Parts: sequence; structure tokens; C-alpha cells
Amino acid sequence: MGTLSRIGLFNNEAHSLLTDEQRPTFRKFLFELLKVASEDQDASLIGENDITERILTQGHCKEERTARKTAKTIIFLGLLEQTEIPASCKSSFDVVRFRMEERLSYSSTEKDMVLLHHEVEIEYPDTQNTEKHRATLLEFGRTVNGNTTTAMALTVGIPAAVGALLLLTNKIQTRGVLRPIEPEVYTPALDIIEAYGIKLIEKTE
Repeated sequence: MGTLSRIGLFNNEAHSLLTDEQRPTFRKFLFELLKVASEDQDASLIGENDITERILTQGHCKEERTARKTAKTIIFLGLLEQTEIPASCKSSFDVVRFRMEERLSYSSTEKDMVLLHHEVEIEYPDTQNTEKHRATLLEFGRTVNGNTTTAMALTVGIPAAVGALLLLTNKIQTRGVLRPIEPEVYTPALDIIEAYGIKLIEKTE
């Protein structure tokens, strides 16, 4: 991702090549970012090795392994294809986002899932007893009225929103940088998160 960024593929400013009515192809736009001369465009950058070499010689990364992974990503996303870029794409970021949404979306037969499992073993020095605590979270993406919210968005976004809500309503009185291991934080937070249907299954042995 760092190499793609250095190439300029995450630039969010309007690109001059994307403002014309005559739409460029993905291939031509990639050549523009990699500074391929127009007279060389028919022969250059036709495969993974060519893109890898161009990335290295232009200093976008130093390691050949990273450059090759980046070249594979560029090809996978279809940025070497001779199809026109849609008019909705005004920046490099728009182009990459458009391709990622096409190539990385879940199919109708795939399930979006987050699985989180923790095992913690506790030793009590006074009694020499031990306890094993297990906590498992299994969450799936949700589709409402044809709009899907991914499991990752739910399990990251909702806890962050709950934390902000607790601060705004002064349910957390302590200030500064807090870890979520304080009862003042996790007790109300877990209750609200569970109300959204996100629950840890906990076992103690």
C-alpha cells in the first residue's frame, strides 16, 4: 500500500488527465503515473516484470519483492487494461477505489465474517490454582434493504462510536488516554455493544 501511495494512486486531488471529455484508459492513466513516454507506451509495461522494474528504477520502493507484489496488485486491479475510466473518476484515488470495489467485493456466495478468539491463563500465587478464560466473538456482515455493512465495519465502528458516546454523555469521568480495561469504560460499553447484537461468548475453566 505504501508503494501504491508513492506511485500516486491514492492522490485525492483532481487529475488533469481525468478532466477531459475524452476518457483515458486505465492503462494510459497508469503510464502517466509511471512516467512512460508516449512513444514507448505500445511496447513498454506489458507485464509484471516491466512494471516491477519501472517501480524500482523510479524509487517508489527499494526491495524487488515489494515492487513485485505491487506490480501483481496493479495487474490484479485491472490498471493495465485498455478499457475507459468512468467519468465519475476525477482523481487517482477515485480510479483505485472504483477498481477495488469491482475486484474486492464479496460475491453472492461469500460470507463476510469476523472471528476473534482469546485464551488467557491466570495463575494465583497464593493458592497455586489456575484458571483458563476463553472469549470468542463471531460476527457476520448485515444486509438491510440491499445495503450491506461488513462485519469489520460493525465490530470496529460500533465500539468506537460507543466510546465517543460515553465521553459525550459524561459516563466516563476520567480524562486522558485510557485503556479499555477500566470498569468505568468497559462495563457500560459492553452493555451498549451487546444491545447492538455484538456479544462475546465467555467460558472459564
